[in-house]
Amino acid sequence: MPADPAQPAVPDPAADLARRYDTIAYAAQAHAQTHPAHLAMIATLLGRTPPPVATCKVLEIGCADGANLLPMAATLPRAQFTGCDLSGQAIAAATRASADLGLTNVTLLQQDLRTLPDAPDTFDYIIAHGVYSWVPEPVREALLTLAAERLSPHGLMYVSFNTFPGCHVRQATWEILHAHVDALPTAAERLDAARNLAALLAEPGMAQNETDGLLRAEFGKLATKSDSALYHDDLAVPNQPFHFREFTASLARHGLAFVAETKLSMMTPAGLSPRIAQWVAGMDLLAREQYLDYARLRRFRQSIVGRADAPVNTDNIATRVAGMHAAASIALVRAAAEGTAFGGEPAAGSPEVRAVRALLQRLVAQSPRAITMADATAWIARTSPGVPRSAATILVDACYAGMVDLHVHPPELAAQASTRPEASALVRWQIARQPGVTNLRHETLRIDDPLARGLLAALDGTRTHDELDALMAAALPAAERATASARVATYLSHFALHALLRA
Repeated sequence: MPADPAQPAVPDPAADLARRYDTIAYAAQAHAQTHPAHLAMIATLLGRTPPPVATCKVLEIGCADGANLLPMAATLPRAQFTGCDLSGQAIAAATRASADLGLTNVTLLQQDLRTLPDAPDTFDYIIAHGVYSWVPEPVREALLTLAAERLSPHGLMYVSFNTFPGCHVRQATWEILHAHVDALPTAAERLDAARNLAALLAEPGMAQNETDGLLRAEFGKLATKSDSALYHDDLAVPNQPFHFREFTASLARHGLAFVAETKLSMMTPAGLSPRIAQWVAGMDLLAREQYLDYARLRRFRQSIVGRADAPVNTDNIATRVAGMHAAASIALVRAAAEGTAFGGEPAAGSPEVRAVRALLQRLVAQSPRAITMADATAWIARTSPGVPRSAATILVDACYAGMVDLHVHPPELAAQASTRPEASALVRWQIARQPGVTNLRHETLRIDDPLARGLLAALDGTRTHDELDALMAAALPAAERATASARVATYLSHFALHALLRA
């Protein structure tokens, strides 16, 4: 039966969302917290037995142009990856990139998650970054239904979302901006008007309460945001923050459960007052997470979800992490370079404090290389006999503190340049097109230096250091060519430190 022309057309939320993302492209990038290896490491710490990373099956909902998905596929050739997105332009870009890189383990779909094709297969890891808060309620329900039906028995899902109480401040700014711009006809006009008003309202002025300064500071941030961030977050429709308790209640209705936050330090009271630490100490996991959100005025979550009935390993922590590797985090490496990492004299403190300091210094010295847990245990036994805590416990605590990265599937990276240094095909493809590259730890790095970009593009594993020196010399003014070899050595050292060189 034909539609009644007298009746207004029913809006299609999926089509509206697709148009938004085709109008202003989403500036996607790699997120280390979404990587299956990171999710598996945290789940293992907490007693779960996640699927093997090397051969896993991954689904990314809202994969955009593949900036997050394709680097995973490039470094895990035996795993299978499926990405879906509403935007035809984004999927076309992802398809071109996948073809350029010769990836054969990727399937890309321009599809609403509610209409994904049925298949007997399950997924070991589902990634939904920037989806949950930014889709209508039926789509959120469909996302959780999909996880309930298609997650493998030990599978894990990453879900990010805007959260309260911190987003109450953000909501006040969103309401003001929407009232100002929603009637404007084009996205460009709405962005310009929103940015101009935000800059105006960020200017100093008298307010009724001191706390109103929070709104001025928020407007100041909005005024400098990129088109992508402003359009697809602050001006997004829908954009619904949730209390953590609301999120976990929705999970429970689907037979799912909160496992952990991807940033472990956020699950501790680190940085909060001793009274708050004491207050949350006796709470169960879900209550503690909610009250920590209150205490931190948290506004954004990156949570790991699993099946509620998945078994939990009750072995002690040393047994659970026995097969892991440990490396200094980039935060620890930077603090060490600034002289603020370890504090005190090398001989200061108890034997245990000295042992911890020495182990962390060893990891920094070997960065970015990771060592096995067995190696760390043997080293502690040899250099610090009698220390009561095991190396495993020390390293797990350091991981929660953000000083150490633990790995169940360590990246295959070089700690120093080989005789014929090699960057990944992905990085060489990226650096020819954009300043942002994805390193072997699945982190996004920006490289603006044209000399560094040119050198990185040349690292295909066929050139010797002498040949690289000659390329550098050719790119330099005549007066600076004598410095070519030293510059190459410095660049290569930085590339290795930042996990850009393949082992």
